[in-house]
Amino acid sequence: MIEQKYIEMFADEMKKDERSEATVRNYVYDLKYFNKWVNDSVENVDPPQRGAGGIFPPQPTFKKYAQHLRNSGSAPATINRRMQSLKTFFNVMIAKGYAEENPMNDIKAKKVARQNETKWLDRDQIKAIFNEIKKVNGDAKRVKYHAIFSILVNCGLRVEELTNLKVDDVNFKSGILTVRSGKGGKFRYIPLNKSTSTSILHWLQYREAEDSDYLFTSERQPQMTTRGVQHMAKRLNENLNFHFTVHQLRHTFLKNVADSTGKVEIVASLAGHDSVDTSRRYIEPSMREIAEAMQDNEYNF
Repeated sequence: MIEQKYIEMFADEMKKDERSEATVRNYVYDLKYFNKWVNDSVENVDPPQRGAGGIFPPQPTFKKYAQHLRNSGSAPATINRRMQSLKTFFNVMIAKGYAEENPMNDIKAKKVARQNETKWLDRDQIKAIFNEIKKVNGDAKRVKYHAIFSILVNCGLRVEELTNLKVDDVNFKSGILTVRSGKGGKFRYIPLNKSTSTSILHWLQYREAEDSDYLFTSERQPQMTTRGVQHMAKRLNENLNFHFTVHQLRHTFLKNVADSTGKVEIVASLAGHDSVDTSRRYIEPSMREIAEAMQDNEYNF
């Protein structure tokens, strides 16, 4: 068992490391999933392996857990994420002096054939989203929707980066959008296209929050929240014949850049990725593209 106080300590460290809310939430969920397995596996895990006499269970417990995950029928990505969450947890515990070694170091991730499962939207779907925005009641609200979703799909910002934008981060003269607080605290510039600049300028004509520096505000707060943006996407989804997430708009932007340039370095720069390896998913064909290629070459006599 991993005690709750260590899970909370780990979560705090991840927040200090500026991991996203979703990432921290997944880490905590995975650690609690491990605890549940330990509790439910009395017949498979001996008392000494359940943590008696030590802060954390010994390595045999984690080897059995890894075997359980491999036999669980879960997707390989889920299995590997749950094992990686434990590995990251113990790296933090070692750094803080609560563990001497990482019991996950000798446990290998499940091998997966290299296939791209990233989901992005096609042009017709993006058009459908903006057609729904045209139906939003109230001029100010409709203009705000248009500016927010234009930035997401034409600049590829993460939702947290969008909500942290300030009015001064938009330079209309140079056509540059400045992201000052990207993932991991990284700073980067994003070129602004004409239509997105026009959409932002239109929003500024309606923006009334003179006491706030943030580009997007809410009725009650000086800064728009990520939950607020996700709620906007939820409302748009209600009348669409497909479902999209806010993060898919970022994927769509990066995929379009990859298709138009063919250069992974440009994708990495615009995305704010530490490594070009993270950006390669946008260069590699998606499962949908593979399926379309197979359909075009299918024999049907």
